[in-house]
Amino acid sequence: MKLTEEKRREICKTNMKLYPNYIMFGYDLLFFYGIKVMFLSEVKAMTNAQILVSSSLFALFTIIIQFPVSVLVSRVGKRNTIIFGNIINIFSVLEFMLLHSFLGLVVAQLFSAIATSCKTISEANLLTISIPESDKSAEIFTSIDKRAYSRYCILSAISTIIAGLLFNVNGYLPMFLCLICTIIATLLSFNFGELENVKKNGFTLKDYVKELKQGYKFTVNSKRLRALLLAIGSIWGILALIDTYQLALVQYIGASSIQVALVFALYEIAKAFFSRRAIEFNNIFKNRSLTNILAVFAFCLILCGAVAIINMSFIFKFLLIIVFVLIMGAMNGTSQILSKKYLNSFTNSKILTCIYSAKSISDNISKMIITGAGSFFLSFANVDIAIIIAGIGVIILTFFLSMYMNGRVGLDPEEYTQKDIYIRK
Repeated sequence: MKLTEEKRREICKTNMKLYPNYIMFGYDLLFFYGIKVMFLSEVKAMTNAQILVSSSLFALFTIIIQFPVSVLVSRVGKRNTIIFGNIINIFSVLEFMLLHSFLGLVVAQLFSAIATSCKTISEANLLTISIPESDKSAEIFTSIDKRAYSRYCILSAISTIIAGLLFNVNGYLPMFLCLICTIIATLLSFNFGELENVKKNGFTLKDYVKELKQGYKFTVNSKRLRALLLAIGSIWGILALIDTYQLALVQYIGASSIQVALVFALYEIAKAFFSRRAIEFNNIFKNRSLTNILAVFAFCLILCGAVAIINMSFIFKFLLIIVFVLIMGAMNGTSQILSKKYLNSFTNSKILTCIYSAKSISDNISKMIITGAGSFFLSFANVDIAIIIAGIGVIILTFFLSMYMNGRVGLDPEEYTQKDIYIRK
């Protein structure tokens, strides 16, 4: 049934109002990541290498299911895909709680990959089409998105402290709270409204696939988009490595579960604070923003490893590592907002599904390669040495990526070719 203009405006208003509260609970798993390494290693007896391998498998699963999920979005709509993703997320959390072997961890990561793919393609996409078309649409999107992400980071910081305290009582208590938050996100997702007529008469699966192929073709042919996806994917892969390495490192130097949770909480607070200032960062560094973020990650990783190696008191090591973690958190929060801002500059409801799907593929290829390398480093070196090797690798990556992006990103509008402008045929 076709929406009336009045009904459409009502749904748009509801979606924009609900989005920040939904993202606060539904962006990612609360109460989990701050104790993830400890839970999997101490409660479930997994090694750091196994944890990183499972992250690589998560990335592989995500790549494989991108096309089916993209078809699902086209067939059932963004709202229903978000709901489905959140329901699968509940099963993912349950599997993390119940697993008894590495195979169980792989199954949990498979569920998580399906859920994440559904949510990644649909959430920001739904917000985009909920914003009335105007010259200010991109600014409105960024304003809502950074407010939503900041709220999530603040709640994540609070939940991390609580998780660290509860983990000392019972390792499963934080996971129960994680499950509750996932259920809340699922309930909130039911309140979104669908803005697209997904039941098109005479529009077959073949038609959906044809439209998706056209979108993917544009994505591959656009030099600007290829460069952006490569940079954003590199950042995503490095962030996945940082999430495991930084927590493993503070454990390695002798930090308690509460201290580990404190580090993660401060990391989340830095993300929240600087995500709101992402546009200011972009105004200063412009088309060099993403490569500068990568460079900062590289030097912070090297410095964290060096501090862990140097013979000094625990408290001094701990405080120095916190400083570098805060800097990486600031760059993380900034990158999350800028990546969506850049990709939404291609805004078109017909192409966004393909762009976010391509982003997920790029992100997870990068994550698979980088976490796989990180796992390999841990197979022959302690985490302090491994993190330095990773930092050196990121410096090399940043250098070549900067060369590749030159002349492809940050040009004046008239300098882009027709291949960088989506035209639906």
